[in-house]
Order: sequence, then structure tokens, then C-alpha cells
Amino acid sequence: MAFAGIAVLTALVVGVVLVPILASHYATAERTYLEAAAERAVRDLSTIAWKDRAALSAAAGELALVTQARVTVTDDRGAIVADVEAPAAVQPPPATQPLPNPLGAGLFGGSVDPASLPRSDQSVSRPVNRPDKAGGRLLGSVRISDAPAYEQVALLNVVEAWLLASLAGVAAAALVGLLVSAWLLGPLRALTVASDRMARGDLSVRAGVDRTDEVGRLARSFDAMAERVEETVTTLRRFVADAAHGIGTPLTALQADLELAQSRAGSDDERRLVDRALVQSRRLEDLSSRLLRLSRIETSDALTPPERLDLEALARHVADAFASRADQAEIDLRLDLPGSEVVVLGYPERLRTAIGDLLDNALKFTPAGGTVTLGLRADAGTARLWVADTGIGIPASDVPAVFDRFHRGGNAAAYDGSGLGLSIVRATAELHRGTVAVESSPAGSRFDVVLPLA
Repeated sequence: MAFAGIAVLTALVVGVVLVPILASHYATAERTYLEAAAERAVRDLSTIAWKDRAALSAAAGELALVTQARVTVTDDRGAIVADVEAPAAVQPPPATQPLPNPLGAGLFGGSVDPASLPRSDQSVSRPVNRPDKAGGRLLGSVRISDAPAYEQVALLNVVEAWLLASLAGVAAAALVGLLVSAWLLGPLRALTVASDRMARGDLSVRAGVDRTDEVGRLARSFDAMAERVEETVTTLRRFVADAAHGIGTPLTALQADLELAQSRAGSDDERRLVDRALVQSRRLEDLSSRLLRLSRIETSDALTPPERLDLEALARHVADAFASRADQAEIDLRLDLPGSEVVVLGYPERLRTAIGDLLDNALKFTPAGGTVTLGLRADAGTARLWVADTGIGIPASDVPAVFDRFHRGGNAAAYDGSGLGLSIVRATAELHRGTVAVESSPAGSRFDVVLPLA
């Protein structure tokens, strides 16, 4: 489209500059034509006896026929003695053909019937003197007017040619633009798609542009960068997974020793210190478990193909597991489920964990007497699952980073947690080609997970 736009702009500039110049040129040429016709009229009329009015009228008629203009003859006192318009229906004899069109006619020149043309508003007057005396006695004057408007016809021909050339130029520019765009923008689109997929977490994507120009070098640089990023991130994820997995065995032994020490504590101070160590070891166990889970979600190449599952049944099953905890905390756990199948393609354990993390957060931050709602709806090809609560809410400044790893809200310091639960929820949604969003206020929060239907 840019090429077509440039062509249109160029054609407009050419037209704006060219048409006035040609209009002035053709007006001058038309004036020259009238002057030539007037000089011919003077030559013809100066040889006629002006007392013979019939002869003057006949000569004026012949001049009108030859020039295809109006011929007005006046005597030396200004009285009109002949006034003849060009006949429209009578063709002149071969010996007296009209003066040729000095401007050409038709789209590419040629001839045209002057009688069919519009009439010009220009006129030329010349005195007629007797030719046999020096200075000649004034016989009268002749005026040529209403001649064919060759200027208008020629200008229209130029405008038609300009329009046709402009249309052809714009069409050619548009075609060239499409070809150049396909040649140039194709690789750029491939790079854009690859970068978007990489930004969404698909580190295996490559541009795959095989060219030797600057765009090809850019694509190869992108592919090399993507490969290094994938290697680095994969190494880090494996390290986190290995570390989280490796912590499990010594952590289990440590907890066993702490529980033994707790049973053998000889004083309240010793028992209090051991209890505190047990709490921290359990937090460390939860942290390593969540890190391992998050690493497995993000390393999706190790996953089996997704399966068809009923999200409604899965959500109901997870809610049942939290019902006792909600009763103990005096929180009303409500279900807003459709009561019919909502089928998605996914991984049951991953989705079960994500729903559990959302319910865990909602129950944790909702005081006694509050309400937590787990809902599900299927609409327009998507399944929308949400968890809403009447808890303490999320400060507005924390909302943009709420799904980041280890991020905890400014009002959550008094609550236990690792800051990984919502990161797992987001990773799970992205693994299922879905999204997660949050809305929060001091009256509570709502998290929506949107997944495509199977």
C-alpha cells in the first residue's frame, strides 16, 4: 500500500503542476489560431468592393465556413454589414476545408469535427484597409469570435491521458508493492511470530528464514539467540528441578530428627525451638515441592499428550477436598458449577493443582464469616473457571506482579506462603493455551482462568 500511496501522491503532484502549464500553453495556441484566422479574413475582405453588401456577406460566410468561427464585419463607421456564424450542418467544399486543428484531437491526437466542439470565449479584431495605397484607407474591421474551443478539448485529452497513466502507474506500483512486501515482509512476519511464541514461553521456536541478505542475517542471529536462551533456561530449570528433588531426602531425614527431638525435649524452651524448626522445615518442604512442580509444568517437553477431561467434575472433586478446611475456618465455600460436562484438553494433575492453589489462597486470606466461590461456565468456545473471595484483597500496587515468582503482597506478610502458588496457576494456564487474570479490591479478589474447549 505504501508503493501505491507514493504513486498516487506523485500523480497528483504531476497533475497539479502540469495541467495549469498546459492550460496556459493551449490558451496561447488558441489565441494564435484566432489571429491567423483574422489575418486571413483581412486579406480576403480587403480585395472586395465594400459597396457590394452581398459580396461582403458571401465572403464573411465563406470565412465563417473556413474558420468554423463567427465572422462579424463592420464598416468604417462601426455599423455591422455582415454577421455570420459557422454553419453546423453544412460541410465546406474540398477546396475550402477548415483550418486544421493546431492542437490535435482525440486521446492521442488526430482530427475532430470543429462544429461539434464547444465555443471559445476568446475573440480577435483586425482593421481592414484598402491594399492599393500606402497606409491604406480604412474600409472597416473584422472580428473573429466563437471559434472552436480547441483549448478545452486538448486539455480534456491531456487530463484523460493523465488519469489513465496515473491509474496504470498506481496499479503497477501496487503490484510491485505486493511483490516486494511478500519478499521482504514474509521473513519479518516469521520473525514476529517466532518472537511472540518465544515471549509466551515456547523456547523451541525458530524463525527458519533461509536468506543471505540483511533480513536473513537478522533471522540467523535471532535463531542463535533463541537457541542460547533455550539452553540457558533449560539448564536453569533442570537445576531447580534437580535441587528441589535433591532437597527432599535430607529434608525428610531432618524432619524425622526434629520430630524425635521434639518428643525428647526436656524443657518448654527446647520444645519451642524444636517446634519452630519443624515449622520452617515444613515451609522448606512446601517450597521445594512447589519449585519442583513449577519446573515440571514449564518443562512441557516431558509431558504426555493432553487428554479430554471434564473440568466440571474435576473442579467439584477439588472443592470437596477443601470443604472440611472451609468448615473449620467458618468460611462459606460455595459452588457455581453448570452441572453438566465442560470438556477441555489438558492434564488432570496440573489443573487439579492449579484449582487447589486458587482455593488455598482464597481460604487463607478470607476471614471467618467470609465467602469463597468456585465457579465455571462454558461460552463461545472457552471454559471460564473462577475463584472469588471476600478476603483482604490485593493492594493495587501489587496486582501487576501478583503472578510473578516469590512475589507476596504487602498485606500478606502475616500469612504463610512461598509466593509460588499463583506462578503455578499462570504456568498451568499457559500450558493449556489459556490465560489467567485477577480483579481485586478491599472487598475481595477474583481469579479467572480461561481455557479453550475441546
